[in-house]
Amino acid sequence: MIKNNLKDILNKAAELYDTCQFDSSSQHLSKREIRTIKREIKDIAANKRNHIIGLTKFLRPLMLPTAKRVTFVSQFDFSAIDITKNIVIYMPNHKSHLDEFIIGYKFLKQHMPIPITSAGENLFRNKPSNFVLRSYGAFKIRRDKYSEDTHYYRLLSSYLGASIMAGNQIMSFQEGTRPRDGKIGMFRKGIIGTIEEIFAKMKEQTEFEDILFVPIAINWSENPDEKKLTTDRNQVAEETDLMKRFINLKKTHSSRDIRGVYLKFGEPVSYKQFVAENGPDENNSYAIGICNEVRSRVVRMMPIFKEHLVYSSIQFLNKYNKFVKIEDLEQLIEVTQKIIIKDEINIIETDRFSIESQLELMEKRDIIRFNDDRSGFEVLKPGLIDYYANHVTSLTEERNA
Repeated sequence: MIKNNLKDILNKAAELYDTCQFDSSSQHLSKREIRTIKREIKDIAANKRNHIIGLTKFLRPLMLPTAKRVTFVSQFDFSAIDITKNIVIYMPNHKSHLDEFIIGYKFLKQHMPIPITSAGENLFRNKPSNFVLRSYGAFKIRRDKYSEDTHYYRLLSSYLGASIMAGNQIMSFQEGTRPRDGKIGMFRKGIIGTIEEIFAKMKEQTEFEDILFVPIAINWSENPDEKKLTTDRNQVAEETDLMKRFINLKKTHSSRDIRGVYLKFGEPVSYKQFVAENGPDENNSYAIGICNEVRSRVVRMMPIFKEHLVYSSIQFLNKYNKFVKIEDLEQLIEVTQKIIIKDEINIIETDRFSIESQLELMEKRDIIRFNDDRSGFEVLKPGLIDYYANHVTSLTEERNA
């Protein structure tokens, strides 16, 4: 193990890069080349600052007003894991750009080490975002270079190898982005394949015996990114400035609108056990199989908020009638709930929820418009209705598959 500070991680990462380079060349890198490599790796690296992370406890009410409304469940006992012999990788699904902060706050509250987290280069848009993200453990991923640029791949894998040797755990959102259709996207191989390769090289030289992939299910009663995800279809969903997301949060949602967040840490997938029970793919890798297994566990853990049943029922009724009657909506929600419970999918009813209050919130956000006697309404934003309704549909379909 090496010391878990940026200087030592950079030194070790440059050493690992040099070793990798030496495999295919006749001589080691020069001191000047090593300095260049360190600068490039530093541009990728996280720089966790404990005093900044500690401020979360005081800033939480301002930055994360929904944190006090998180339903937290865990099947993962971190205290039982020997981190000197196990590499720990957290793999959540991705709903919002605030996911990593909600999850990070729970790490703090449960007295668990803050992992380093992969984040797209687009999030490091300016100095404030760059400082906050790196301070909280985010490291930069260049998706445009990841699979095609050998030099960049060596930089990244060297950094990850050094970070693992320093005792860091890693968190990565394997959907790669926040799905725009409301469903749980496929988990891509990406960084998991890189970690698999690192483990294969390191297990001969270190005490690491296994990789533990921890599934994390996260869901929001109302997604603070919904406006970004359901409009401007020609724009890339990731084109955002994280600091502006904080500043503009209350312009798209009042914190009171988000009545609940669900967070569950599941039983980890052991790489060693998975390899013993499954065959590799055509590239002699188990990364795709691991991603599929972790995703299936996330799906099985994922609940449905009662708010989402409202959207799902509206979507169904609106297919046949432009005008949705509240009486029909209430009956369909009741029937749908009974069917979902039979499928053993957990339904969460948040504080202050009622069908009436949800419809009033939707009216306030110009999603629906009531008729004069408020016996029914018409849908103004079908795309947003579909976003939440698709989550219900996808969960029920996948659980029954």
